Amino acid sequence: MSFERLVEKVRDNDVVLWVGAGFSLYAGMPNANKLRDLIIEHSAEEDKRYFENKNLADVASTFIDIRRGSKNELYQLLQSVIDIEPTSLMYHQLLAEIPQIDLIVTTNYDKLFEEAYGRDISTIVTDLHLPLATKRTKLYKIHGDIHMPDTMVLTNEDYTNFFRNQDKPLWNKIKTLLAEKTIIFLGYSLADQNIQYLFDNVISDIGSYIKESYLIAPDLPKHEVNRLTQKGANYINMTGEEFIEKLHDEIKKNS
Repeated sequence: MSFERLVEKVRDNDVVLWVGAGFSLYAGMPNANKLRDLIIEHSAEEDKRYFENKNLADVASTFIDIRRGSKNELYQLLQSVIDIEPTSLMYHQLLAEIPQIDLIVTTNYDKLFEEAYGRDISTIVTDLHLPLATKRTKLYKIHGDIHMPDTMVLTNEDYTNFFRNQDKPLWNKIKTLLAEKTIIFLGYSLADQNIQYLFDNVISDIGSYIKESYLIAPDLPKHEVNRLTQKGANYINMTGEEFIEKLHDEIKKNS
């Protein structure tokens, strides 16, 4: 009954959609492994040994260190695969047709939401954008924007600063949303460090004031579902695309 319960919460305008990279893949955007491989591919042959068995944040950090702290080439590489024409906007456009979902938080750099929603969305990347967010739907891009390289969270240092700066107005707003609304996590796996941090720190800090949370993901093994349950989260076994299409149909059916 989790899906049916969540549909009612959407109808009541009681949700925040929290979106990760998995929900941009259908549109042709890269995942973390593809970004990692791209960076390594564009490194000098003699430097590639430094990237063995490293994750994306480690690889990005090492790439910048090799270039003596310059981030320009790294951001150009990211823009070459993210700042592109999407192969589809279908599921983002379906979301745009569900007016009850008007609060979206994303760790993605891409512009898919802005392209799908057009003028009906306010994008918030930094504290300075908060008072300017006057549109019906608000998009909080907490890992930055591909058109604003200085805001992008990618290296180990970026992540450290990101997790430390939770007393800023933007993070305070995010925490308020988490306390007031039901959270729908879409496009994540439990291995994602952002999800782990949210459950283990941000959500646990809010404590008993937190409302329900749901993770939408296909075919999680039983032990991972158990982990979710222990953290107080609900699990819905669907892909992000299946979930959005089914949710759209249900909301429109009785609208």
